[in-house]
Amino acid sequence: MSAEREKKILEILLKEKKCTVKELAKTLYISQPSVRRDLQSLEQQHLIKRVHGGAMLEESALSKNKIPFLIREYEQSSAKALIARKAAELIRDGDVVFLDASTSCYYMIPYFAAKKGITVVTSGVKALSKLAEYDVRTVSTGGALINSCLALVGEEAYATLESFNADVAFFSCRGISDDGYLTDISPEENNVRKKMIRHAKRSYLLCATEKFGKSYFHNLCHKDELDGIITEE
Repeated sequence: MSAEREKKILEILLKEKKCTVKELAKTLYISQPSVRRDLQSLEQQHLIKRVHGGAMLEESALSKNKIPFLIREYEQSSAKALIARKAAELIRDGDVVFLDASTSCYYMIPYFAAKKGITVVTSGVKALSKLAEYDVRTVSTGGALINSCLALVGEEAYATLESFNADVAFFSCRGISDDGYLTDISPEENNVRKKMIRHAKRSYLLCATEKFGKSYFHNLCHKDELDGIITEE
């Protein structure tokens, strides 16, 4: 329960940058002492900085453009499992598949065991390990590592993606704005996704419905540029 509350506090701070204990207690329908305990835990994880009467995002964490991967894994896990199953149905035997470093794509991997002759090219370090468990032919994009989300980015990653002609690309983002733009807080990861879209015949966004109507500072593309959006509904 505390992990779920901590995730919600991080989401609020991503949007608002700074909040008071009173505001968080009112928004989350919990007591102020509970908020303070959650803030203490988040501060110990170096994710936030407590200030007088409230908290703000830790600048060092924000400069990495990330909520750590482990925090992402708290988010909509049941929805992601359903989305992953739907997405995997779009993969044909023999396909070359692009996967980004999102947890949404990570959830797809167990379904790959039933596919024959596929090759997965991924920028996700955690995905590389899981793909090995399922004995899937895998190529790492290489590149610079964003430690907090285990994503590979940069020129080496771009070069690898440009050398492949993928059949299908799957990726996620932080939110979809009301006017249909896919948005995120990581320009570096978005640039990797742009290469995946450009070098794949088909591209699909994996997106829980709770992300609709949310906008962050960096645009990836417009939804009309994709072949589809896969949600849990």
